[in-house]
Amino acid sequence: MKKPLPLENGSTNNTRDSKRINPKKRTRVVTRVRSKAPASTSPEIPILYTLLGTPETWALARDVLKEVGSAKWFSELDDDDRKARYPKSKKKIVDSVIKFAKKNLVLKGQVFPPGKDAPLGTWKITRKGSERAAMYGSSWSPKYSVHDDAIIIENEK
Repeated sequence: MKKPLPLENGSTNNTRDSKRINPKKRTRVVTRVRSKAPASTSPEIPILYTLLGTPETWALARDVLKEVGSAKWFSELDDDDRKARYPKSKKKIVDSVIKFAKKNLVLKGQVFPPGKDAPLGTWKITRKGSERAAMYGSSWSPKYSVHDDAIIIENEK
C-alpha cells in the first residue's frame, strides 16, 4: 500500500549553499498512501458540539481541530490518516477538511467569522449554531471520504 517516493532535500537555489553537505541534517521520507478523511460536511456537527461544550465564550482553533479530528468523533481514522497530507500543498488533509467545514458554518451563520466577535485563531458559536448542535448532536454519525493520492512525510536521522 505504501511506496516510498524520492527523498526531498532542503537545498536552496543558491549554488553556494547547495554544494554544502550537512551530515547532521535530517532527510525527509515521503510515502504515498491511500488515506481516509472525514467527508466535507461531516465535521460540522462535531465542531458545533465542541464549541457548545467550551466553558468560555470562544475556543482556540487548534484545540477544536484536535478535538474534532480525534477518535472520539472519527473512530475509523488511524494515525496515518491523521498525518496524511495533500501532495502539492503539503497541508494535512483532516485539518483542512475540518477548517473547510468551519468555513461553511460561518457562511450558514452558525459560527462567528473572525473579527470583532471572535478574534483571529478562535472559533465562537452563534445562537443558530447552538440550536443546531442541540438538535442533531445525538443523531450524528461520521461519514468518510478516501484520498488515493495522499502522502506522509517522515523525518529520518
